[in-house]
Amino acid sequence: MELLKELFRFRRYKSNQGRLIRRMTMAGIWVLFATAAWKCTLMDFTWLAGWISWLGATEETAGLSVLIFPYAMAGLITLFGLWFGFRTVHWITFADFLISVEAEMAKVSWPGKAELRSSTIVVLTVFLLLAGMIYVADLILVFLFGIVGVM
Repeated sequence: MELLKELFRFRRYKSNQGRLIRRMTMAGIWVLFATAAWKCTLMDFTWLAGWISWLGATEETAGLSVLIFPYAMAGLITLFGLWFGFRTVHWITFADFLISVEAEMAKVSWPGKAELRSSTIVVLTVFLLLAGMIYVADLILVFLFGIVGVM
């Protein structure tokens, strides 16, 4: 309910804090709505012509409506998505969360290239060793079950 109230406010909340993560979150929301709008333009709305004709419109008007409807819906979805993305990152609870996330990410000590390379090699080596051990255990179990006659 609080989110619904927040969607219809026009003020921005702490607009100078957490700028980067808020912009990235807003961009992500916009991409989701843009994808939905694009998918809407690809949908088949020929069923709409029969419904519009049933309401008493001429066949020409019904055909034109079928051509315009997907783009009108895509436009509405886009407009709503733009507004929703902007308002969501200014929702007090969510904005405070994003601000604290950006503050915590600034405290993280990121590894250098050398440390990253050596850690990646360790992880891949352990992964390959475990995969090899599981493969050998599987071969042994298949052999033993074959002897017993289960497989």
